[in-house]
Amino acid sequence: MTLRIEAPDLRIAEAPERRRLLLRGRSEDAVFADEVRWVFGVRLPVAPCTSSEGDGARCLWLGPTTWLAEADDREADLALARLGAIEAGDARLVLAVEGRRARDLLAVGTGIDLDPEAFPQGRVVRTLFGRLTATLHLVDAAPLLGAPLFHLHVDRAAGRWLGDWLEVSVRGLDL
Repeated sequence: MTLRIEAPDLRIAEAPERRRLLLRGRSEDAVFADEVRWVFGVRLPVAPCTSSEGDGARCLWLGPTTWLAEADDREADLALARLGAIEAGDARLVLAVEGRRARDLLAVGTGIDLDPEAFPQGRVVRTLFGRLTATLHLVDAAPLLGAPLFHLHVDRAAGRWLGDWLEVSVRGLDL
């Protein structure tokens, strides 16, 4: 399924392909935290609803002992071998929602406060989005352009339904 929606000040498309892995461990475990930093080149985000990002990888906090790592093949293969990571990419659809109206559109689907003060760059939340369990991540707040980039992670099996829902919602915003 290829999803692409374009409207004034809003673009929705599948996010660039990355390997996505679930990591499970304890952030207090220095060996685990050091391995994550060595494999991905980023520190493990330990504060709830945060992320960390480096040159080639990103790590999203999903829970006290669970993270989602996004990386290239080399780092992903190392994580599978050294961290006992679980490959999660095939099961997830990740949409890039970008533009000045991105917050408006996403607010239609969730009760999360998406105001820039409440939802800054790097924020990650698990929520219901249009009846689907989703992870919402603000990748880039783009303060000068006012055109933030969000990633919306959902179950791939719901992709067609979500695409229809998004098209109707975009029309409802009068774009």
